[in-house]
Amino acid sequence: MECSKCKEDFEERKLECSHDIPKYMGGTDLDGRHWLCKKCHDNYEYEVLKVGLMSWIMQLPEQQKQIFKNSAKIVKGYFFKNG
Repeated sequence: MECSKCKEDFEERKLECSHDIPKYMGGTDLDGRHWLCKKCHDNYEYEVLKVGLMSWIMQLPEQQKQIFKNSAKIVKGYFFKNG
């Protein structure tokens, strides 16, 4: 299978499923998902983490969390566009 980011081929068991909005942010498979190698998955999770984790730690209101979810979608767009 091919990594959605770096486009290298990997055995299926070496790819990780990544969601546009991570599950810890309330994301689901319906939000979109990608198969990434470990390196790309770790990089992607770090980028998404930067835009969203603080809202959950600080228990921000749902409206603010939605802003972070939308930001995570924007990160996804840049991450996969800049192969």
